[in-house]
Amino acid sequence: MSKQTGPQAFSLQQQETVPNCSGNEISPGLSCDVSVGEKRKRNEYAEICNTENHIGEHNNRREFNDNGDAEMGEELVQPNIAQCVGLKFSDFDKLREDRNFAVGQTWALYDTAADGMPRLYALIRKVSAPSFGLRITYLEPDPDNEKEVQWCEQDLPVSAGKFRLGKNENTKDLSVFSHLMQCSVVSNTRHFTISPRKGETWALFKNWDIKWSSEPDSHRKYEYEFVEILSDFTDGAGVFVAHLHKAKGFASVFFRMGTGNADIFRILPHSLYRFSHMVPSFKLTGTEGKGLPKDAYELDQAALPETIEEITVPSVLESTRKSKPQAIYFLSKGKVFKTGQIWSFYRGNDELPLYYGKIQKITFTQAFKQEPVLKLHISLLKALPSPPEVIQWIDKQMPITSGTFYPRKAVEVITQDDVSHQMLPQTSMDGNEYTIFPKVGDVWAIYRFWTHHIDVEDLEEHWHYDVVEVLDNAYDYKVLLLEPDSDFSEDEETFFRAVTEYKHNAVDGTEPIFTIK
Repeated sequence: MSKQTGPQAFSLQQQETVPNCSGNEISPGLSCDVSVGEKRKRNEYAEICNTENHIGEHNNRREFNDNGDAEMGEELVQPNIAQCVGLKFSDFDKLREDRNFAVGQTWALYDTAADGMPRLYALIRKVSAPSFGLRITYLEPDPDNEKEVQWCEQDLPVSAGKFRLGKNENTKDLSVFSHLMQCSVVSNTRHFTISPRKGETWALFKNWDIKWSSEPDSHRKYEYEFVEILSDFTDGAGVFVAHLHKAKGFASVFFRMGTGNADIFRILPHSLYRFSHMVPSFKLTGTEGKGLPKDAYELDQAALPETIEEITVPSVLESTRKSKPQAIYFLSKGKVFKTGQIWSFYRGNDELPLYYGKIQKITFTQAFKQEPVLKLHISLLKALPSPPEVIQWIDKQMPITSGTFYPRKAVEVITQDDVSHQMLPQTSMDGNEYTIFPKVGDVWAIYRFWTHHIDVEDLEEHWHYDVVEVLDNAYDYKVLLLEPDSDFSEDEETFFRAVTEYKHNAVDGTEPIFTIK
């Protein structure tokens, strides 16, 4: 795979909106660091996966058009939602809103051909806007050993292990999607791996045995037990988990009954098919309601069976945490600040807001006969390592404005004059990572003469930028060059319009629409 500039060519997202441009604003998605390409040749299928890949007929919702692509049928079987009575605290439907979808993500879909649990996977290949639509490629199980092959041959469910690219499909139906999945690519093999990760909650097949494949029809009425993942899965050790029990009196709150290591056990690597599906969940603080157990999870009812045994929470396990104070909103110069928000801000002598920070605390002081001062205590967001196919900066001090970030523990203080605009990143399930990428409809500044040899001193002295609108982010970034419109610009605001000729970079030609790879 050739090296790509990717999002590194983008300098920063612009706050201003652009009139009369084509894009509509959507939220960025949490991108799985994956590369997609041709599927390797297999003995049982004499074909290459490019855009028309084989997929097993395990989903009876699919129909195929004349091009061999699958399309969603009009009559869809909706996932079963457990009719649990009790208190609810989280809105899981927000995880599935159209603004959360982005190219490169891997999503879990409901297996309506079986019992409706979210154990099918699809890679998002294209997101259409403003009329929402998705182009997806399903992931097929790619078993390693003979027992797993026999399991797959009997069309038994697989939600963890190795996968390969399958059939393409177009859909506008969000109801078939459950949640984002984290996945990785096996180097140089075009394979995807999905395995339980620390902090997630999963369902296990009760009384599971890999020998179910010998009598598959006797085991298709699945029962489940639920676990918290205590360690990342490894090929050598497998994964450690702890049993979770459903708390009586709540719609879908689960907790650990045992203390210490009493309820912890290990699932070995060769038993990975014991996992039925990941269940989206939120970790509760214990302050959401009375009688909640300590360190409990609220699980997504759409990923649960209709009937689950309940246990009364022992009083010794009830949370005794005090309620947290509500977040305080501050309105200053047209901006509303709240703890937990992500903002772009200026630093030092920078003329552009090239940094991101998460607001941890807000203080408001006013000295006698002086103007009030609002201070934002922020954790600077630090970029996680980029995928190997993205060209890296030579100068490691160069700011990174696209990618996945995590907040540093150290806190620094800035004022409202230092901030530019609020960012709306895609947040990971555990709330510890934030992903920001250019998306359709965004306005960004790009380096006019981009090279990975740019250093921080260049930015301060003489570097030049162009302003573009993102038109498409399906594979590369298709952008439209913009220029200030002097007829409408005012003292403090600048309006932009599409240019008719690109004058600054002969390498890219004279077209105002071009591609950033």
